Amino acid sequence: MSPVLFGAGMALADWSANFDAPSGPSAPMHIDLPGDLDVMELTTLGVELDGIDITALLSLDGGDFSYRPVEPLSAGEHVVKLVRMSSEGSEQIGQWSFTIVGGEQGAGDVTTVDSSQNELAAAESWLRSSSFSADTMTEVSSRLFEDLPPDQPNHTIVSGGGDLNGEASSDRLSVTGRANYLVQSDRNLAQTGNAIDLGEYDITAAYTGDTISSKAILGHHDIGVNSFLFSNFYRRGASLKVGTSDERVHATTFAFRPTSVAGARDFTGLNDGDDRLEGVTASFKPFSNDLHGLRITGLYYDGEGDDGGFGLAGGTGTTGPDGTGYAVIADKGFFGGRLTLRGEYAMSDYDLDGAGAVEEDSSGAHSIAIEARPFDSPVFLDKTADIVVGGKYESIDTFFNSLANQGIAADRHAYSAYTNIYWGSLSAGLQILHQTNNVDDLANVPTDRLRSINFNTAYNFNPQEGSLSFLGTPYINFSGYVSDSDRMDTPVGYLPGDTNSLTDSATFGFGTSYSNWYWSGSHTVSQYEDHANNSSDTVNNLSGFNAGWTVNDRLELNGGVQVGSFRDEDFATTTYNTNVQLGASGIIVPNKVTARFDYNLNLAAGSGDTPDRHVVNSEAEWTLFAPQTNRPGLALAVRGSMEDFNGNANAIQDETNYQVFTVFRVRAPFSLSR
Repeated sequence: MSPVLFGAGMALADWSANFDAPSGPSAPMHIDLPGDLDVMELTTLGVELDGIDITALLSLDGGDFSYRPVEPLSAGEHVVKLVRMSSEGSEQIGQWSFTIVGGEQGAGDVTTVDSSQNELAAAESWLRSSSFSADTMTEVSSRLFEDLPPDQPNHTIVSGGGDLNGEASSDRLSVTGRANYLVQSDRNLAQTGNAIDLGEYDITAAYTGDTISSKAILGHHDIGVNSFLFSNFYRRGASLKVGTSDERVHATTFAFRPTSVAGARDFTGLNDGDDRLEGVTASFKPFSNDLHGLRITGLYYDGEGDDGGFGLAGGTGTTGPDGTGYAVIADKGFFGGRLTLRGEYAMSDYDLDGAGAVEEDSSGAHSIAIEARPFDSPVFLDKTADIVVGGKYESIDTFFNSLANQGIAADRHAYSAYTNIYWGSLSAGLQILHQTNNVDDLANVPTDRLRSINFNTAYNFNPQEGSLSFLGTPYINFSGYVSDSDRMDTPVGYLPGDTNSLTDSATFGFGTSYSNWYWSGSHTVSQYEDHANNSSDTVNNLSGFNAGWTVNDRLELNGGVQVGSFRDEDFATTTYNTNVQLGASGIIVPNKVTARFDYNLNLAAGSGDTPDRHVVNSEAEWTLFAPQTNRPGLALAVRGSMEDFNGNANAIQDETNYQVFTVFRVRAPFSLSR
């Protein structure tokens, strides 16, 4: 039942990928992508298995693609292709073939094997598909010379860290894990107060059967649901997901620590019953398992958070917030996914101080969103276009809050519409917003209105040739917004000032690149006009220019300058600020000695004059042994920094601080796979 791998990746782009074949008909397969692959590049990739697009079924595992077959693969040869999609079509980056030998046993096949042989076969399967890797760096730095303010870190410090990854799998079961650790001998600088400690980690055990699948996760993760109650909620905890193998029905029960945690002391994140969030989410497709079929998701949570330093005067202690909430989400695609609808209704009971004097608030939120691609990849002037239009309405009560989404912007009725256009090398977007507050119609709260327009456009030219080759590969972009805020209703006797202001901003950027150098520039102007005269009118200008030059294979230079002015119209004052950055990195002796140098200058003038600030950082490193897989690398370095303040007319503000270190580094990449 083991696959045999034939062929290799065929790199037709400027990077290549590797393929790990499945160990059996139902085992996962992996496409190992470069670690420095750009996120935008990642979104253009697609994967085919035996001519069928499986991109929507892929999972992202540490920056690599992973796929577990929905149905066991049949015996024989299978072909996997990795492609990059663009407006000009698709480009094949890699193709691999593998063979499943034997396949799944038929219903009439009966094989008698004693238990010891079964255990041995299972152990061998795990060993054949297991791997472990580590990327670690530890350095010992000692400060030789210094002129610094008091209360500095220790003169000699051991610091560093590393990333650990492991995986083991059989036909139906897989276990993966990742973790990072931190080293800091000066405990005043340590994130957890310990010299060596665990950072973030997760351990995942997944089982895929013919009809049932399950997944258990311990460590840092989220529940995979975006809602008014849960948004960007990535915490340490535990969850268990059980459902059908085709994902038509599944449920997840979870428990998390609402606040961020690092270190091994609270390994599970669930040690503190007064700082815990628990709940369940369930999702099902009632009518069909079509990719765009109606899906209904339910979510419930209950928990209590850390006090975060909040307390009431005269109280005997501090009490953290607690909350309970539920949400129902429905989403449906039409016309092959060219039209999608999503709706959500959520309720939250939230008490800011637990059992304290602040009363619990019961609040609701609801939304409906629509997005469409009205045209089926139209072609204009031999270029394929993609046009997206959408709209959203959401209403969030005045005091709505959630332990798993404490940054939510509450108290708003908001209507928004947007469109995005992609045509060849041109992209453009437009968003319109109309929003009001005082959702709960409180008698003593004014009702304000916000209306805004955001826009952006960018064009990337092809490399210029012939008489225009001096332009290189240029690009331009333009973006901005206009925002108007005014008062719709003011309560009788309301003392604070009126609301009536206009804010606008525009940014123009441009640049180009050549074979060994690049340059770019931008200018932003923004204005604020307060027609209610509560604050000053202002005008802000900011211009920037950056350039980089690869002189040869041993020297790279870069630099930039940023100039800004801030004008207070009411007081007729102007503040100027200039920032200059210069950098260089090079190879002094190939494979042995490298060096880098960075210089930053900050100058302030005009009405808000402050001391000029110069910062220099530099380092030279001598590699004794270059790191290789499973063989540590050793290096010595000298590192220094200087910070100089020049008070100009006020000499008392003059100050110079510097420090010089010797550094001993150990880099140890490790990898083991079977």
